[in-house]
Amino acid sequence: MSTNKNEYLKKVLDTHDINKVEDLSKFIEKKNKVKDALNKKFSDQKASNSIDSGSYAKNTAINTKFDIDCCIPFKKKTPGNNDEKGFESLSEMFDEVYKYLKNEYTKEDGDISKDNVRKQKVSIGLKFDIDGEEFDMDVVPGRERPNNNDYNDSNTDLSLYINPSNRSKKEEDEGKTRIKTNIKTHIGLLNGADRTHERKVTKLLKVWKTERKKKNGGKLIKSFMMELYTKEAFDNTDEIPNGLWEKTRLVMIHIIDNIETSNLVDPANSSNIVSDSMSETAKTQTKRDMKNTIKDVEDDSDKIKEYFPINEEFDNEDDSNSNSSSKASVLSTSKFG
Repeated sequence: MSTNKNEYLKKVLDTHDINKVEDLSKFIEKKNKVKDALNKKFSDQKASNSIDSGSYAKNTAINTKFDIDCCIPFKKKTPGNNDEKGFESLSEMFDEVYKYLKNEYTKEDGDISKDNVRKQKVSIGLKFDIDGEEFDMDVVPGRERPNNNDYNDSNTDLSLYINPSNRSKKEEDEGKTRIKTNIKTHIGLLNGADRTHERKVTKLLKVWKTERKKKNGGKLIKSFMMELYTKEAFDNTDEIPNGLWEKTRLVMIHIIDNIETSNLVDPANSSNIVSDSMSETAKTQTKRDMKNTIKDVEDDSDKIKEYFPINEEFDNEDDSNSNSSSKASVLSTSKFG
């Protein structure tokens, strides 16, 4: 008997629901503790309180890999003006947050050691051990732009520092050390009731990517790119198809048609070509794997189970109790990149 693709994908989404994670409340509590500590430490320099970011804030997280991250916006100090608070230099801003988290915060929090605070590309990575469960969190320092005291409800643009040791080859060749972004714009891309289907497809593509990497390794499409391509595919089609599989197929075809030939632009920064962050090899592998997925599933509906596996940890089909949150979770909060 062939698999009902749409009903099956509903089950995939259900078993990957982040709210089924037993320790989710502990991770959120830890995230809030970090935010409060940053707000207190940098009370004079911050442009606003720390804000949520990452896939959890976007409501596109799945429970096998997800982000519970934060961004702290800082004031921009005008050079030579000692009356202003904030940071003149982006590298100073980045290093001060890193030094605080590594040397001071770890003394206050028994769930993390100095060795588990690390510099990443635009963030500081934290790895906690909370009652035996690993929890990864990124703290992104950003500075208001263009000038001092310009961060407000109508202007939330930020400059991020690019850590030199994590720059791409293109960034290194161009001597790039900063990037403009807008966390709130990114969070709003797939937000709202009218973007429910886009969020579902994004989650399914994350399940697909996780399984492809698990089986084949290599580098595949970044999560942020999947979000942008999903939005593009839905916005550019004349008619949204019915059914989860047809919607997912629509986006995959859009990615296949564009990933190697078209620039994908950051909606928060028109000069940032997001697709440049992927190597040509990664683009080619993503395109090939998506084409194979569509062909195999269209030829044999049962193949959908291989490309979009359910999370068996939360599959309660044969469990009379069917309380998924009572189970301990197999959890990785490693980032999608």
